[in-house]
Amino acid sequence: MSLNFFFYSSFQMATNKERIENLETGLGQVQDNMSRIEKGFGEDLQYIKAALSKLTETSLANKEESSCEGDRASQIRATPEVLKDGGKPLFSAKLAKLEFPKYTGDDPTEWFTRVDQFFEYQGTPDAEKVSLASYHLRGEANEWWQWLRRTYAEAGKGVSWEIFSEELWSRFGPTDCEDFDESLSKIRQTGDLRDYQREFERLGNRVRGWTQKALVGTFMGGLKSEIAEGIRMFKPKTLKDAISLARMKDEQLLRQKSNSPISPNE
Repeated sequence: MSLNFFFYSSFQMATNKERIENLETGLGQVQDNMSRIEKGFGEDLQYIKAALSKLTETSLANKEESSCEGDRASQIRATPEVLKDGGKPLFSAKLAKLEFPKYTGDDPTEWFTRVDQFFEYQGTPDAEKVSLASYHLRGEANEWWQWLRRTYAEAGKGVSWEIFSEELWSRFGPTDCEDFDESLSKIRQTGDLRDYQREFERLGNRVRGWTQKALVGTFMGGLKSEIAEGIRMFKPKTLKDAISLARMKDEQLLRQKSNSPISPNE
Protein backbone atom coordinates (compact mmCIF):
# COMPACT_ATOMS: atom_id res chain seq x y z
CA MET A 1 0.00 0.00 0.00
CA SER A 2 2.81 2.33 0.82
CA LEU A 3 4.36 1.57 -2.57
CA ASN A 4 1.14 2.37 -4.36
CA PHE A 5 0.85 5.59 -2.41
CA PHE A 6 4.35 6.53 -3.42
CA PHE A 7 3.64 5.97 -7.12
CA TYR A 8 0.38 7.85 -6.80
CA SER A 9 2.08 10.74 -5.06
CA SER A 10 4.82 10.83 -7.67
CA PHE A 11 2.25 10.82 -10.42
CA GLN A 12 0.32 13.64 -8.80
CA MET A 13 3.46 15.72 -8.38
CA ALA A 14 4.40 15.18 -12.02
CA THR A 15 0.92 16.12 -13.10
CA ASN A 16 0.90 19.26 -10.95
CA LYS A 17 4.32 20.25 -12.29
CA GLU A 18 3.10 19.88 -15.86
CA ARG A 19 0.02 21.91 -15.01
CA ILE A 20 2.16 24.64 -13.47
CA GLU A 21 4.46 24.61 -16.47
CA ASN A 22 1.46 24.75 -18.78
CA LEU A 23 0.02 27.62 -16.76
CA GLU A 24 3.33 29.44 -16.84
CA THR A 25 3.58 28.89 -20.59
CA GLY A 26 0.02 30.10 -21.08
CA LEU A 27 0.63 33.09 -18.82
CA GLY A 28 3.74 33.94 -20.80
CA GLN A 29 1.78 33.81 -24.02
CA VAL A 30 -0.91 36.02 -22.50
CA GLN A 31 1.76 38.50 -21.38
CA ASP A 32 3.30 38.44 -24.86
CA ASN A 33 -0.09 39.08 -26.41
CA MET A 34 -0.75 41.90 -23.94
CA SER A 35 2.62 43.42 -24.78
CA ARG A 36 1.87 43.27 -28.48
CA ILE A 37 -1.57 44.79 -27.87
CA GLU A 38 -0.08 47.55 -25.70
CA LYS A 39 2.57 48.21 -28.35
CA GLY A 40 -0.11 48.37 -31.03
CA PHE A 41 -2.22 50.70 -28.90
CA GLY A 42 0.85 52.84 -28.27
CA GLU A 43 1.61 53.13 -31.96
CA ASP A 44 -2.03 53.88 -32.73
CA LEU A 45 -2.09 56.47 -29.95
CA GLN A 46 1.03 58.16 -31.31
CA TYR A 47 -0.51 58.22 -34.78
CA ILE A 48 -3.73 59.70 -33.42
CA LYS A 49 -1.79 62.33 -31.44
CA ALA A 50 0.24 63.25 -34.51
CA ALA A 51 -2.89 63.48 -36.64
CA LEU A 52 -4.66 65.64 -34.06
CA SER A 53 -1.62 67.88 -33.78
CA LYS A 54 -1.49 68.36 -37.54
CA LEU A 55 -5.21 69.07 -37.70
CA THR A 56 -4.85 71.63 -34.92
CA GLU A 57 -1.99 73.39 -36.72
CA THR A 58 -3.95 73.44 -39.98
CA SER A 59 -7.04 74.77 -38.24
CA LEU A 60 -5.06 77.56 -36.56
CA ALA A 61 -3.36 78.48 -39.83
CA ASN A 62 -6.69 78.63 -41.64
CA LYS A 63 -8.16 80.70 -38.84
CA GLU A 64 -5.27 83.19 -38.97
CA GLU A 65 -5.49 83.40 -42.76
CA SER A 66 -9.24 83.89 -42.59
CA SER A 67 -8.75 86.59 -39.97
CA CYS A 68 -6.18 88.38 -42.15
CA GLU A 69 -8.45 88.16 -45.17
CA GLY A 70 -11.30 89.48 -43.08
CA ASP A 71 -9.17 92.40 -41.94
CA ARG A 72 -8.15 93.14 -45.52
CA ALA A 73 -11.75 92.90 -46.66
CA SER A 74 -12.79 95.24 -43.87
CA GLN A 75 -10.12 97.69 -44.91
CA ILE A 76 -11.30 97.51 -48.52
CA ARG A 77 -14.94 97.90 -47.57
CA ALA A 78 -14.23 100.64 -45.09
CA THR A 79 -14.74 104.26 -46.09
CA PRO A 80 -12.47 106.09 -43.64
CA GLU A 81 -12.99 109.77 -43.11
CA VAL A 82 -10.20 112.24 -42.51
CA LEU A 83 -11.35 114.46 -39.66
CA LYS A 84 -10.57 118.07 -38.96
CA ASP A 85 -11.12 120.13 -35.79
CA GLY A 86 -14.57 119.60 -34.37
CA GLY A 87 -14.87 116.08 -35.76
CA LYS A 88 -16.34 117.14 -39.10
CA PRO A 89 -15.24 115.08 -42.09
CA LEU A 90 -12.60 116.65 -44.28
CA PHE A 91 -13.40 114.29 -47.11
CA SER A 92 -14.56 110.71 -47.31
CA ALA A 93 -12.25 108.25 -49.12
CA LYS A 94 -15.03 106.40 -50.91
CA LEU A 95 -12.82 105.11 -53.65
CA ALA A 96 -9.12 104.54 -52.92
CA LYS A 97 -8.08 104.75 -56.58
CA LEU A 98 -9.93 108.01 -57.26
CA GLU A 99 -7.08 110.44 -57.97
CA PHE A 100 -7.28 114.20 -57.86
CA PRO A 101 -6.39 115.64 -61.30
CA LYS A 102 -3.14 117.57 -61.64
CA TYR A 103 -2.98 120.89 -63.45
CA THR A 104 0.04 122.45 -65.18
CA GLY A 105 -1.35 125.59 -66.80
CA ASP A 106 -3.12 124.54 -70.01
CA ASP A 107 -6.80 125.11 -70.83
CA PRO A 108 -8.50 124.50 -67.45
CA THR A 109 -11.94 123.63 -68.83
CA GLU A 110 -11.58 119.87 -68.52
CA TRP A 111 -9.61 120.18 -65.28
CA PHE A 112 -12.40 122.15 -63.59
CA THR A 113 -14.92 119.55 -64.76
CA ARG A 114 -12.93 116.70 -63.23
CA VAL A 115 -12.30 118.67 -60.04
CA ASP A 116 -16.03 119.34 -59.63
CA GLN A 117 -16.71 115.62 -60.10
CA PHE A 118 -14.11 114.75 -57.46
CA PHE A 119 -15.49 117.26 -54.96
CA GLU A 120 -19.06 116.10 -55.50
CA TYR A 121 -18.23 112.41 -55.15
CA GLN A 122 -16.03 112.86 -52.10
CA GLY A 123 -18.28 115.43 -50.46
CA THR A 124 -15.37 117.85 -50.02
CA PRO A 125 -16.26 120.91 -47.89
CA ASP A 126 -15.76 124.32 -49.52
CA ALA A 127 -13.23 125.29 -46.84
CA GLU A 128 -10.89 122.50 -47.96
CA LYS A 129 -11.19 122.78 -51.74
CA VAL A 130 -8.45 125.40 -52.24
CA SER A 131 -5.89 123.45 -50.19
CA LEU A 132 -6.64 120.23 -52.04
CA ALA A 133 -6.65 121.80 -55.50
CA SER A 134 -3.56 123.98 -54.99
CA TYR A 135 -1.56 120.96 -53.78
CA HIS A 136 -2.01 119.38 -57.22
CA LEU A 137 -0.82 122.38 -59.23
CA ARG A 138 2.39 121.85 -61.17
CA GLY A 139 4.89 123.99 -63.04
CA GLU A 140 3.60 127.36 -64.23
CA ALA A 141 0.30 126.84 -62.44
CA ASN A 142 2.04 126.30 -59.11
CA GLU A 143 4.20 129.40 -59.58
CA TRP A 144 1.05 131.41 -60.27
CA TRP A 145 -0.55 130.04 -57.10
CA GLN A 146 2.42 130.95 -54.91
CA TRP A 147 2.24 134.51 -56.21
CA LEU A 148 -1.56 134.72 -55.78
CA ARG A 149 -1.48 133.38 -52.23
CA ARG A 150 1.26 135.79 -51.19
CA THR A 151 -0.58 138.73 -52.78
CA TYR A 152 -3.80 137.96 -50.92
CA ALA A 153 -1.94 137.26 -47.66
CA GLU A 154 -0.15 140.62 -47.82
CA ALA A 155 -3.54 142.28 -48.27
CA GLY A 156 -4.87 140.39 -45.25
CA LYS A 157 -7.36 138.41 -47.33
CA GLY A 158 -8.08 134.73 -47.69
CA VAL A 159 -8.57 132.81 -50.92
CA SER A 160 -11.93 131.09 -51.12
CA TRP A 161 -12.75 128.45 -53.71
CA GLU A 162 -14.81 130.97 -55.65
CA ILE A 163 -11.91 133.44 -55.77
CA PHE A 164 -9.44 130.67 -56.61
CA SER A 165 -11.60 129.48 -59.52
CA GLU A 166 -12.11 132.98 -60.90
CA GLU A 167 -8.42 133.89 -60.63
CA LEU A 168 -7.24 130.64 -62.22
CA TRP A 169 -9.77 130.94 -65.02
CA SER A 170 -8.79 134.56 -65.62
CA ARG A 171 -5.11 133.60 -65.78
CA PHE A 172 -5.22 130.36 -67.81
CA GLY A 173 -8.70 130.13 -69.33
CA PRO A 174 -9.65 130.98 -72.92
CA THR A 175 -10.19 134.67 -73.66
CA ASP A 176 -13.64 136.16 -73.99
CA CYS A 177 -13.08 136.61 -77.71
CA GLU A 178 -14.99 133.37 -78.27
CA ASP A 179 -18.72 133.68 -77.77
CA PHE A 180 -19.68 130.14 -76.81
CA ASP A 181 -23.40 130.68 -77.33
CA GLU A 182 -22.77 132.02 -80.82
CA SER A 183 -20.26 129.27 -81.62
CA LEU A 184 -22.70 126.60 -80.49
CA SER A 185 -25.55 128.07 -82.50
CA LYS A 186 -23.41 128.09 -85.66
CA ILE A 187 -21.75 124.69 -85.27
CA ARG A 188 -21.70 122.46 -88.36
CA GLN A 189 -20.43 118.95 -89.02
CA THR A 190 -17.56 119.12 -91.51
CA GLY A 191 -15.73 115.90 -90.64
CA ASP A 192 -16.73 112.64 -89.01
CA LEU A 193 -19.52 112.45 -86.48
CA ARG A 194 -17.26 111.80 -83.49
CA ASP A 195 -15.37 115.09 -83.99
CA TYR A 196 -18.65 116.97 -84.38
CA GLN A 197 -20.04 115.44 -81.19
CA ARG A 198 -16.85 116.24 -79.27
CA GLU A 199 -16.91 119.92 -80.32
CA PHE A 200 -20.64 120.18 -79.60
CA GLU A 201 -20.13 118.84 -76.07
CA ARG A 202 -17.17 121.18 -75.49
CA LEU A 203 -19.25 124.23 -76.37
CA GLY A 204 -22.31 122.86 -74.59
CA ASN A 205 -20.36 122.69 -71.34
CA ARG A 206 -19.58 126.40 -71.60
CA VAL A 207 -23.06 127.78 -72.13
CA ARG A 208 -25.91 128.28 -69.68
CA GLY A 209 -29.67 128.46 -70.05
CA TRP A 210 -30.06 126.27 -73.12
CA THR A 211 -33.09 123.98 -72.97
CA GLN A 212 -33.05 120.39 -74.20
CA LYS A 213 -35.24 121.42 -77.10
CA ALA A 214 -32.74 124.11 -78.15
CA LEU A 215 -29.77 121.74 -77.81
CA VAL A 216 -31.50 119.01 -79.83
CA GLY A 217 -32.47 121.45 -82.57
CA THR A 218 -28.96 122.89 -82.78
CA PHE A 219 -27.37 119.44 -82.84
CA MET A 220 -29.74 118.20 -85.54
CA GLY A 221 -29.29 121.36 -87.59
CA GLY A 222 -25.53 121.01 -87.62
CA LEU A 223 -25.43 117.38 -88.78
CA LYS A 224 -24.64 116.40 -92.34
CA SER A 225 -27.84 116.19 -94.36
CA GLU A 226 -27.63 112.43 -94.99
CA ILE A 227 -27.53 111.80 -91.23
CA ALA A 228 -30.06 114.44 -90.19
CA GLU A 229 -32.63 113.39 -92.80
CA GLY A 230 -32.38 109.78 -91.69
CA ILE A 231 -33.22 110.48 -88.04
CA ARG A 232 -35.49 113.54 -88.15
CA MET A 233 -38.58 111.32 -88.48
CA PHE A 234 -37.91 109.92 -84.97
CA LYS A 235 -38.24 113.40 -83.40
CA PRO A 236 -35.76 112.90 -80.52
CA LYS A 237 -36.72 114.77 -77.35
CA THR A 238 -33.33 114.80 -75.61
CA LEU A 239 -29.77 115.44 -76.74
CA LYS A 240 -28.85 111.93 -75.62
CA ASP A 241 -31.46 110.42 -77.95
CA ALA A 242 -30.38 112.64 -80.84
CA ILE A 243 -26.72 111.63 -80.45
CA SER A 244 -27.64 107.94 -80.19
CA LEU A 245 -29.77 108.07 -83.35
CA ALA A 246 -27.09 110.01 -85.23
CA ARG A 247 -24.44 107.43 -84.35
CA MET A 248 -26.64 104.54 -85.50
CA LYS A 249 -27.38 106.31 -88.78
CA ASP A 250 -23.71 107.14 -89.27
CA GLU A 251 -22.72 103.49 -88.75
CA GLN A 252 -25.40 102.41 -91.22
CA LEU A 253 -24.05 104.79 -93.87
CA LEU A 254 -20.50 103.59 -93.29
CA ARG A 255 -21.56 99.95 -93.74
CA GLN A 256 -23.39 100.80 -96.94
CA LYS A 257 -20.32 102.54 -98.34
CA SER A 258 -18.03 99.65 -97.44
CA ASN A 259 -20.39 97.07 -99.01
CA SER A 260 -21.20 99.01 -102.18
CA PRO A 261 -19.40 97.79 -105.36
CA ILE A 262 -16.76 100.06 -106.88
CA SER A 263 -17.88 101.70 -110.13
CA PRO A 264 -15.69 100.91 -113.19
CA ASN A 265 -15.41 104.64 -113.86
CA GLU A 266 -13.90 105.26 -110.41
